[in-house]
This record gives sequence, structure tokens and C-alpha cells, in this order.
Amino acid sequence: MSTRTARQELVVDVSAALAFGDEVNTISADVHVPAGRPRAVLVCWPGGSYDRSYWDAQIDGHPGYSAAEHLVGQGFVVVNADHLGVGRSSKPADADRVDVETMAAANDAFAREVRRRLVAGELDEGLPATGDVPFVGVGHSLGGLICVVAQAQHGTYDAVANLGYTAGSKDVLEADEPDAGAGADAARRAAEEQAAAFFGDTWEQGYSVAPREPNHAWLHAESVPAAVVAADDRTVAAWPRQSYVDGLLQGFTAPYAAKVTAPVLLAFGDRDIPARPRDDAGFYTAAADITVLTLPDSAHCHNFASSRRLLWDRLGRWAEGAADWLRAPAA
Repeated sequence: MSTRTARQELVVDVSAALAFGDEVNTISADVHVPAGRPRAVLVCWPGGSYDRSYWDAQIDGHPGYSAAEHLVGQGFVVVNADHLGVGRSSKPADADRVDVETMAAANDAFAREVRRRLVAGELDEGLPATGDVPFVGVGHSLGGLICVVAQAQHGTYDAVANLGYTAGSKDVLEADEPDAGAGADAARRAAEEQAAAFFGDTWEQGYSVAPREPNHAWLHAESVPAAVVAADDRTVAAWPRQSYVDGLLQGFTAPYAAKVTAPVLLAFGDRDIPARPRDDAGFYTAAADITVLTLPDSAHCHNFASSRRLLWDRLGRWAEGAADWLRAPAA
């Protein structure tokens, strides 16, 4: 087992990839590196209402909730990053232009710079220069959607793990869907109304806060300790509101999923948002390989579930296995 190194902050200027003129925009992340040659590099993105700390949760009196700590201890580089408009990453002045495609473009620019530094031996002084280990995008919930969009539009990663975002019906979110054939405008209005309901009084701020307390029933299984849920609630982060609109928009995701050719891991809790999580594999019609798993005793926030280590271990083995696809002969 590898020894965890000190966490380091990495800030990357992604302005050139974005259409904000002379405005400077950056992505901020924490980098965790193991001792010796890594098994894979995991670039991890949080879901809605979370910042990068979702991947490195440190809860007083309750150790063992840090995916980064667990995975770096097994020999993986973990880069847990804040999306554009979230956490310590920059917030463009025009919040409503920070939609899913814009966030995906920023994520792609950030990830490409991380990969460049990895290949050049510049990511960390103690990390051997290597470019042939799998470079994997990992996203939870809306972060999973943004990873899929980045992969579809930019081919950012060698493989993508989408943990908890469904391209199909959001069964537990209980919104009135527009009538079939009502048109794109009606569908977007419905998504905007649903997003506004999540954000409540902060909707007009553009970078808005969706409190977690009203959604505990689908975020956390009953086995999650109350103190852990309370600590999680205190980490709530503002998000650009248009990302929620895109994520809730009926039919938005499927065209992107269909363009992903890299290996895909889909993971859902056994009481997650979709009623039939295995159906999501059907959206990834061009993927080289699809793995679907259902995590026992888990709701939507898998990193707080009693079974979280099962997911982390499986994620690590799957990411390392992506090397098989990198070495596969061209057709």
C-alpha cells in the first residue's frame, strides 16, 4: 500500500478555452499523489451543491470518508477539482453563460494541462514522469454529466466514470414533465422551474445555493450517521444555476452519451435517482466498454454510504484496467 503525500493546491488558467474575452478564469484543485509509479490518474469532479471536498471529506470523529485518502493509499493519483463557478475556481461575471458545455470546456482545458504536467514530470516533485498510465475522468451526479459532455465534445480522458447521473428519467426528483410534443421551450421552462425550486431564495444570484436538508431522503441512506449528514450539510457550495437547468432538461444528456467512445463506468446507489439504473447503459451506444454497478445500502451520495469503500475499490480496479484498452490494437 502506498503512503499518502501532502495535499497540494493546483490552479490552472483555462481562459483560452472559454468565450469570456479578456476575463481571466481558473480551475482550482487539490492534488494527492502516492509514493512511486501510480496505477492511474483520477481527475475527480463533484456534483451539484458540492465542491471538491466531496472527494476528501474530513469529518471530526468519523474517519474514513475521504475517497482521495483511500485511493491514493492504493497507489492512485487523485486530483479533486472545483468546476468553473464552484468553490475556489473562478466565477465568470456573466453567471448564466456558465452552462454545462462551458463548464465541460473548462474541465477539458484543466485536465489537459494536468496530463501535460504528468507526462513532463511536472505534476509533483515526487511523482515519476509517466504518460502511459490511464487518465480517467470521474464525476459524481452533475459532475458525471459534465465529464460525459467533456468526453463527447473534447475526448478529454482515456475512460470516464459517471457516478450517479442518469441520462434517463429522474424518478425521485418529482417534477411535472411537459406534455409529449410540447416543444423545446416548454421543456426548458419546466427545467428552469425545477432548478429554481432547488435554489429557492438564492435563484436570482446566478451562483446559487441548493440546501441539502430538504433532500436528505434521496441523498443519504438511513444507515449514514446523523453527525455525518449534519457535517455534510455544512459544506454546501454555490453552483451556476444554468448547470442545474441543463442537468434537469429532458433529453439533454442522451446525445452526448451516444458520442462517448471511451470505456465508461456507471455507478448508482441501490436507492438512487433512477428507478432502473442498468437502463443507462443503453445511452452509451458507441462506448468501447460499459460497466454498470449498483452500490448496496447507498442513496445518491455514494461517498457517505456504508458501502462506499466497495465503490472506491471497484473504481480503482476499473480505472487501472482501462490500460488494456489503451494497449489494444487499432481496428
